[in-house]
Amino acid sequence: MNRADSVSALMPRGGSGCQFVAYGDCCIGPPEPGRNHEQHLSALHDVMGRLTPGPDFVCFLGDMIWGLQRDHSSSPHPDALRAEWGCVLGGEMKPLMDMGVPVYRIAGNHDTFHAVSEDVWREVFPEIPANGPPGQEGLSYFVRKGELLIVALNVYATTLGAPSTVYGGRADHGWMDRVLTEHADAAHKVVMGHTPVYPVNGYTARIWTMSPEFGRPFWDVLARHRVTAYLCSHVIAFDVQVHRGVLQMTSGGAGTSFGPGGCMPAPTEYHHLVQIALDDQGLRCQTLDMEGHRRESVAWPLTSGTARIWRFRAEEVAPSPARVLLEGRCEAEPFPRVRISLDGWAPRLTVALYDPRERYPRVWTGPEVPIDQPLDVTVAVDPDMGPGGVLARLGDGPFSSLRTAEATGYTADGWPDRWTDGHKVEVVEQGRA
Repeated sequence: MNRADSVSALMPRGGSGCQFVAYGDCCIGPPEPGRNHEQHLSALHDVMGRLTPGPDFVCFLGDMIWGLQRDHSSSPHPDALRAEWGCVLGGEMKPLMDMGVPVYRIAGNHDTFHAVSEDVWREVFPEIPANGPPGQEGLSYFVRKGELLIVALNVYATTLGAPSTVYGGRADHGWMDRVLTEHADAAHKVVMGHTPVYPVNGYTARIWTMSPEFGRPFWDVLARHRVTAYLCSHVIAFDVQVHRGVLQMTSGGAGTSFGPGGCMPAPTEYHHLVQIALDDQGLRCQTLDMEGHRRESVAWPLTSGTARIWRFRAEEVAPSPARVLLEGRCEAEPFPRVRISLDGWAPRLTVALYDPRERYPRVWTGPEVPIDQPLDVTVAVDPDMGPGGVLARLGDGPFSSLRTAEATGYTADGWPDRWTDGHKVEVVEQGRA
């Protein structure tokens, strides 16, 4: 029987696929006045319990305990860590344990940060498959569930020389490549790791992303195997980006709170979990806040009625440092609501979006576009995807999100009234996704 306050889950289309919940970063630890991580997590567990139907499984994306930073003067003793895990699993995380569905978890930088904490993790979670790379057994692993492959990574494994968050996340992309090759027949491939590869909401410092030396070959593997999504946490926000056709979905809203200042470049957005549905048509997700309200939703590949796509073609590009491909304006507004241009002598794709409630446009930048050959570039803007919803591709290649430090995407109420094409540029496609 459905509860009167049930929350409708997104379901796979066509009768096949799966639906699940992903969340991370609650950092439960010794009580501290004003922190309220426990209350936030409790509210989200209540929302998860109201999901109808309930999830097929749950992915926890790391930083379940406070662990790492309980005492800056010394490393936590293993007995203290065991006690902390016992309190959290028997207390705040008990609703998750009692759901009766599989839980696929990874460690964050608060959970494992040196060899002792890794050993304690293995003791606490003996059920985790020991099929990871050498030295990471019980830390990194993979699970095959019918048409779904889940690859779970500990991106702070000491075997990779990453004893703490200050070095950035790391991954054994060679092992992951072998696993994805062995399971190439999986219709859906999801990879989990604690840290984003691409910066989120202005979190550009090395501690907030995977180290580039590891992140670049890691993403090469994801793109080559056409992985559906990389699920991560660490940044206390919800964000979706696309890079070379692969989603990076960041969900760090399971309870941790930070205000402005300190090491955090932005305050917590809102506490949430992400409910995801996978099927033959792609991925859809919704974020649910502590009251069970849907705050954001995303569909990939682009199917949202809110998205706009433009494809630009030209035999040659004018030798100018500012080549406007398209402008969309509304009457009496000082800036175009949408301006797509190639800027610079070695031109870089630039998209500026303006909300009349703000003072100035916000800017996204993309790849350099070769001008010694015919132009063929497609730009998409999907407000539902937030800052990652400004995307581009060259020719018929995969879409990638453009770079920005913004925390929101296209926020204006409505699209422009008037559109002006660039000189000698043919707009081949213009419309909704």
